[in-house]
Amino acid sequence: MHSSSTYRFSNAVVAGRLLHDLSIITTDGLIASVSDSARVEVDLTDYTAVPSFIDVHTHGMLGVDTASLDKNSMSKWLKALPRTGTLKIVPTLVSSDLKTTQAFLEITKEARANVLTEPYANVLGARMEGPFISHLKKGAHNEAFLLEPSIENFIRMTGELSSEVRIVDIAPEVGKAMDLIAYLSKRGIIPSIGHSDSDAITAKKAISAGATEATHLFNAMRSIFHREPGIAGEILVNDSINAEIINDPNHLSPGIIKLAVRSKGEDKIIGITDSIAATMMPDGAYRLGSLDVTLIGGKCTVAGTDVIAGSVLTMDSAYRNFIDQGYSILQTVKFLSTNPARIMGLSDEGSIEPGKKANITIIDKSNKVTGIIKNGIYYDFRN
Repeated sequence: MHSSSTYRFSNAVVAGRLLHDLSIITTDGLIASVSDSARVEVDLTDYTAVPSFIDVHTHGMLGVDTASLDKNSMSKWLKALPRTGTLKIVPTLVSSDLKTTQAFLEITKEARANVLTEPYANVLGARMEGPFISHLKKGAHNEAFLLEPSIENFIRMTGELSSEVRIVDIAPEVGKAMDLIAYLSKRGIIPSIGHSDSDAITAKKAISAGATEATHLFNAMRSIFHREPGIAGEILVNDSINAEIINDPNHLSPGIIKLAVRSKGEDKIIGITDSIAATMMPDGAYRLGSLDVTLIGGKCTVAGTDVIAGSVLTMDSAYRNFIDQGYSILQTVKFLSTNPARIMGLSDEGSIEPGKKANITIIDKSNKVTGIIKNGIYYDFRN
């Protein structure tokens, strides 16, 4: 027996176009059709439908940190995410010891295999933001856990769980980084260059070797200089690499984001949160991996320093920030949905069109998330 629903919206981003006054029909968890039919089963006029968000770089929220995940904390995290419009994530671990890394990969594997009862977000696999990064650009990483990038060290850290890893962050100028980048790329794991003091020539070699992602562009990487553009300069002009953007007040100015979008093009920008345990929590003391961090007024820093430690950004806040900065809804959907789906190989996600999964974020006139459709089932967050 087929399960079918019809949802009526004032606006919807459909296959890269903004359409008005339309119905989205879902059948068995998929989008069956989109039409201007006036038929209504679930009346969501006055609301806008966009593809659900996908966050490929997140360390946690609500007190949950990836370095200490267990079943309960993972469940708490995944349950909270749909209210931010997010239905897919890549849990991300900062540089950690072998035991912590293995435990993180185990719990990520379990979460990926065990699709929780709706409406929870789902896990796409694991991300290792360290330990293969530069001591000079370590940011909020514990220097004691940094390792030289090499195939041998990657295998040692991941063991039999290497297949759970989807993204690995690497400083291309350190150790045997080029070998590791090529090794990961051949195995379908995304090498992301960042936390790096690389010059432009080395960054270009890394991209040629298979790096297709740049970790939070401009942050924890060599700055651009007019006679040596550095890693950031190469990322901006190289069409073979996507660039992550943290669109919050602490990481990038609106002008720098505009520079990135103009340089990369709207199809190469990946909006991320880089959120940590302090997200959606009051000011106070929290953890990021093995480090103590302090949240004051929306900014997280390593305790006792001015080093930024991730963010308290959520994907719905990122959506509002892009819109408020003048980006169109179509551009913003690319940054937060379509482009992340593409880099993760999700051919059935990231857009609203027939045949795709019926995973839809519902947004009101003030650009706040009021509900979600997951696998064709509607969840109302207005009450």
